Amino acid sequence: MSFFSKLFGFKNEKSTVQHQNVEKQVEKKIGKPFFTNAPAHWGTITDEFLDSNKNFSQNFDEKNVDVILEKRMFMVNSLVLLGAINSNLSQKFGIKIVSEYIDGLSDSKDKYATSCCVYKLFENGILVTNGIVLDNFEKYAVFLFTKPTSFAYIDKLKEKFIENGFKDLIYYCVVNPETVNLPDLIELPYIGLQKESFKLKADQSRDNRKYTDYALWWSDNPDSLFGDSKTYQILSKYYEKCNDISTYILGKFGYALGRNDDDTRVKLPEYDEMIIEGPEGVEIILTISDKTGINFHFPVGPKFEKYRDDFLNSIFEFALSIKNQVVENNFERDSDLVKTDWLEETKGIKNIEAISLILSDKMLKYLN
Repeated sequence: MSFFSKLFGFKNEKSTVQHQNVEKQVEKKIGKPFFTNAPAHWGTITDEFLDSNKNFSQNFDEKNVDVILEKRMFMVNSLVLLGAINSNLSQKFGIKIVSEYIDGLSDSKDKYATSCCVYKLFENGILVTNGIVLDNFEKYAVFLFTKPTSFAYIDKLKEKFIENGFKDLIYYCVVNPETVNLPDLIELPYIGLQKESFKLKADQSRDNRKYTDYALWWSDNPDSLFGDSKTYQILSKYYEKCNDISTYILGKFGYALGRNDDDTRVKLPEYDEMIIEGPEGVEIILTISDKTGINFHFPVGPKFEKYRDDFLNSIFEFALSIKNQVVENNFERDSDLVKTDWLEETKGIKNIEAISLILSDKMLKYLN
């Protein structure tokens, strides 16, 4: 038998082998449609990209490191899945949809839009979605489940997003959720603030701010007292528990924002301010002062009120985790504490429209 005969088989077997190979190639190319509750006009999306992306990621790393692989797989699969949805919507409605990245589309005015790899902020932490879709101005969360997932889990996840103003949660499952047994206890995969949760804006000029007004707290009701707000309650706990570890907190933020080479302690300056992006791509003004501490200012408006309090609560939990490490390891604490007199001075004053510690602002003069 010749080399080519050994490789491909005899003539009467050749056509059979080739036919089988073609069938395998066709099957791999087409893939299987996901089990999904997506609207029909989002089009049919198949799972063939999952295996190809996994092989690409492993080859790219030249080693299979679980954490790195999992993050890259999530990002690549999200890009492909949201890209397919984006393409189908664009073709369906004859419009050009430009997909965003990590943007929660909280203030988008588009009728149709998509964004992938969104760190959606909740009171209990962050839920990482494969993407968010705006369809006819309605917002949908998108989740890709490559492992068996029950309807009970999906429904509990969906409940949280609907409570936060989403129209629905759209799932794409490799395994039919109807066939998955219900777990005894369902825990949603909340995570705390991550390095990926923050981004330093490249242009730090005041003219490059996305919004006109930013504030630490605001209210449209003149009878509302800062001291009665959830914002005040969180900030009070934050300074009570974590005032003596501000240098540790600033070190972590500086590292996350790429301003420090590591996350070691950083002394608070007399004053500094930065334009950053938090979870969901929301623009925030971070102020740092040895007098008033580390504070965050949000775009003023009703749509950002819940985000503000959820973010501050996450910051408190983040700071508390650092405090626990400092205490457990008996690390040195800050001897120079920031002053929190401004919290007490403002909590009972009526007719305060907004509170700001941004010294460069002229619009919000209170405390500036």
